[in-house]
Amino acid sequence: MDSLSTAYKNHDALALEQAFHENPEAFRQWFGISFAQHPDDEVLKAWHARLFFKEKDFQDKNRRPVKNILLYTVFISTIIWAIAKIPAFITVAEDWFYPRFIPFLVLGALITYFTINMPFNKRLAMQSSIGLFLLFLILMILPNKNNSDSLIMALIHMPLVLISFLGFVFGGGRWRDINSRLKFIRYVGELVIFTALVLLGGGVLTVLTFGLFSLIDLSIEEWYVNYVLVWGLMSAPLIATWVWDQVMKQESKLASVIANVFSPLFLVLTIGYLLALMGEQRSPFSDREFLIIFNALLLVVWGITVFSVTGRGEDRSRLLDLTNLSLVFVTLIIDAITLSAIAYRIVEFGITPNRMAVSGANLLIFIHLLWIFYEYVMEIRGRSSLEVIKQTIARFLPMYTAWSLFVVVLLPVLFGFQ
Repeated sequence: MDSLSTAYKNHDALALEQAFHENPEAFRQWFGISFAQHPDDEVLKAWHARLFFKEKDFQDKNRRPVKNILLYTVFISTIIWAIAKIPAFITVAEDWFYPRFIPFLVLGALITYFTINMPFNKRLAMQSSIGLFLLFLILMILPNKNNSDSLIMALIHMPLVLISFLGFVFGGGRWRDINSRLKFIRYVGELVIFTALVLLGGGVLTVLTFGLFSLIDLSIEEWYVNYVLVWGLMSAPLIATWVWDQVMKQESKLASVIANVFSPLFLVLTIGYLLALMGEQRSPFSDREFLIIFNALLLVVWGITVFSVTGRGEDRSRLLDLTNLSLVFVTLIIDAITLSAIAYRIVEFGITPNRMAVSGANLLIFIHLLWIFYEYVMEIRGRSSLEVIKQTIARFLPMYTAWSLFVVVLLPVLFGFQ
């Protein structure tokens, strides 16, 4: 406290900034006392604006006026549904069209939503249009080879590229802004939860609809599935986004709460799974399906950890910190086993598009988790803060984007589209 007061009296802006990053909680306590004593001080007023600035309020003030964004949401969802029905009206191979363009349509709808529902920015609108066009062009250019592993990997990673581009638009083009990245991560978590709720509600509505019409001996199943159900499935993420944005006012923390609740459970699950693995004959080194399950577990636990950390406030919870630290450590073990198994298969059977794509992704996750683990240890020892851990998560996101782009654009070329 004394050092902060001294820095404030000496107008030492650098010392104040350093103190804030080293211990945000202590800085806020000092600031609360000082601001109450000197509410008209310009330096303290500037810090007050910084500490209590709400990006949502700023966006709401400057958002382009839209009388009813729900109408835009319904319109966008109807357009993507109509495009998705193209194979039903013209001769287009369904096995070529749907794997390529359904993810593109669903995520493109979200990109369009945020482009419309924010302060009008001509540059961002142009970037959004050009970006979607280029991604569409890539999907059109990629050859139609059902047995090509490199093309399958490209199509699997294309949604990740689209999610990265969605994050760019979501942040208003400020892709270097760490706070925008963190807010986008939280939005993705909420999107998953609200989409699941929308789909659950849609499932109940479908069952009720079939039941009611069966009572009057009308069979509407085929029509309902072809039109209503397809529209609902494709629109669910867009409707979930509208609920989060317009109904919840971007203030929901369901993803963080659920992640915090399930963190201890997943910790017990992963530890138990690793112990059981030691007593079984199956191994990711020799069993390909087992390796796929290992990768799936890795991604789920990684997601639980990320959403748990990014959704937390400045309040400290020693139990939650230790749980997350343990979860990161166990996840590192899983990732290390996975990487070792992939390396073994590469040495034994050679490099393939699948092995290159998966090994690159696992290596990135391992490096990222190692960085998070280090910062978490520093935070528990009092040498870092939760804010630094959040920044660690956000700073690494462009690496995932770069790898996804590599898999989509260059991997098929390197393997001759085989």
